[in-house]
Amino acid sequence: MRQQLLDLGLSPAYSHAEWVRHAGVEAAQNRLALWLVHGGRLWLKSEAPAGKTHLAHMLAAGHPQLGLVSVQPDATQPATRQVAGWLEMLGHSAWWLFDLPASPMPRATAIALFHMLERSREMQRPLALAWRNTDFSDTPPELVSRLATLEQVALAQPHSDAELTSVLHAVADSRQWQVDEAVIRLMLTYLPRDLDTLITALEHLEHASLAERKRLTARWAGRQIRGLGDELHTERQSPLFEES
Repeated sequence: MRQQLLDLGLSPAYSHAEWVRHAGVEAAQNRLALWLVHGGRLWLKSEAPAGKTHLAHMLAAGHPQLGLVSVQPDATQPATRQVAGWLEMLGHSAWWLFDLPASPMPRATAIALFHMLERSREMQRPLALAWRNTDFSDTPPELVSRLATLEQVALAQPHSDAELTSVLHAVADSRQWQVDEAVIRLMLTYLPRDLDTLITALEHLEHASLAERKRLTARWAGRQIRGLGDELHTERQSPLFEES
């Protein structure tokens, strides 16, 4: 009897078992290990998705004295209330770690982050930010000036087939998805080799398989992947894509 496909909507499991320590994150992970001993003020950066959120959650799970704040940008709450909420989350934590989404940050949240940087200095709390941001045109200047004082630690996404395959398997495992090796080989063949595109494609395959009641076999996934590849190629050839 064919097993029913279930859309469980499981949250990602950011555990050590799913973490892939590839060349692009080696130096950053070593620097964080020193930070957990000696303290300091760090800014974890990357030009593309590179596993900063996974690394932040993994560290917090393994170090009881590390307080993690997963920042949810909020334009409706004043900065003072956001600061109060974050301080409550941190409690008596000796180390502070803030995981920020790559999306634009409302001014109220940016000001709140500025105040937390000031609080960490005044209270002598080691602090690290995990934040991928390349556009500071709308960022309050006081926050920009404080960010400039942080030591920048870069993470890079994997590039080799072996590293990309390992990371994609880890992403699938963290969401309890069963993905064949052949499916990942097809993705690396027909899709751009960056994690943002590949992880988005993996999510598309999972949702499409549930919608169509199909198993994620290489034959079925191949048609989906080729279609995604054609769409991305068309977007890159359009004048609108070139202007952006």
